[in-house]
Amino acid sequence: MQVSVFSIRIDPAFLEQDQQTLNTFLETVIFKKSSTQFLESEPAHWSVIVHYETEQQEKPIRLERKSYEDLLPNDKQVYGYLNQWRTEKSEQLNQKKFMICHNSELIDLALYKPSNLDELQQIKGFGKQKADKFGEDILAILNAV
Repeated sequence: MQVSVFSIRIDPAFLEQDQQTLNTFLETVIFKKSSTQFLESEPAHWSVIVHYETEQQEKPIRLERKSYEDLLPNDKQVYGYLNQWRTEKSEQLNQKKFMICHNSELIDLALYKPSNLDELQQIKGFGKQKADKFGEDILAILNAV
């Protein structure tokens, strides 16, 4: 995640230009969060801190095809917990197990053990939607092991 700071001067001569600069920047990045602070210095202005990511996404961390047999004993145990969760989740949602996660995704999760949602989205097969839907459950399992 990256950070940029903008000043939005309240002087009418600069206000529109400063706002346009910020808006133009926001159109070129993936906005994550922001914070603002009004500063009564000369000139008085709003300081805007923008946390963002660039449009260019990192490649998924899966570099080579791994199988269950490639996992270390501890990773196989993690895979087992994730597989159990997937089975329970598929029954709860009345969906096929592969609709929740493919075996290859479970292998990658057990192998790489992402620690947050951003890292989880680097696992092949985990976009924002899947990470938002199942991420907290998966991270809880990985953090508990």
